[in-house]
Amino acid sequence: MKFRAIYDKLSDDKKALVDEMGLGAFQHIPNDYINHKILNELVWSYDIFTNKISTGVGELFEKKQKNFEDKLNDEEKEALKLFKGKSLTFVQNMVKECPIGTELERRTFKRAFGLFIQKVFLLPTSSHYISPIHLPVIRDVDNMRRRNWAHHVNSFLIEGIKEYQEKGSQAVKGCHFVLQIIYFKERYEGNNLNDPNAPPPWIQRWCGDNLKEKIRAEDEDITISINPP
Repeated sequence: MKFRAIYDKLSDDKKALVDEMGLGAFQHIPNDYINHKILNELVWSYDIFTNKISTGVGELFEKKQKNFEDKLNDEEKEALKLFKGKSLTFVQNMVKECPIGTELERRTFKRAFGLFIQKVFLLPTSSHYISPIHLPVIRDVDNMRRRNWAHHVNSFLIEGIKEYQEKGSQAVKGCHFVLQIIYFKERYEGNNLNDPNAPPPWIQRWCGDNLKEKIRAEDEDITISINPP
């Protein structure tokens, strides 16, 4: 599933709603953003015992999520009925076809888009159906920035890497793009997270031709320090 193939077909009004949600940076994601040779090296560079990637990114800790369904209002409960257990195709069609003439319709679109971007990019799974991990996005949809998206995505990816390393899963669930941009950021720019003069957001810089150029440079000479079994 290519995210841009759907995003590029959205109307300007819908793209404005995506920007309003704080998710406009995803327009910079190239269609072909994963190099599987690099991904394999990155997956095995992750130490499942210390929660640390050997590129120097630091430690990422997991956190249990509370049952979000306990605090849903009536509108959110109806949204849960609409999307729970639905397929990616259903959500994708909602993103493309949902009208946005009323405030309720705009919030329905935001919920559909939030589920869509998780399923195809932020929190991808092997199932074709929406997972419980995706559903909390339907709550408080007008305040999407309140969620700790970075932690949410990292925790899910860590879980996927652990399952791949320990249980021999056929695929690594989670946002593989995160591993690549962390690696390229560390390798070419160093760790300057607290630098007030740091360049624009990573997802905006490590995309398109810039990302493809770095992938080509790395493809023949993987330099990540790893010790796969």
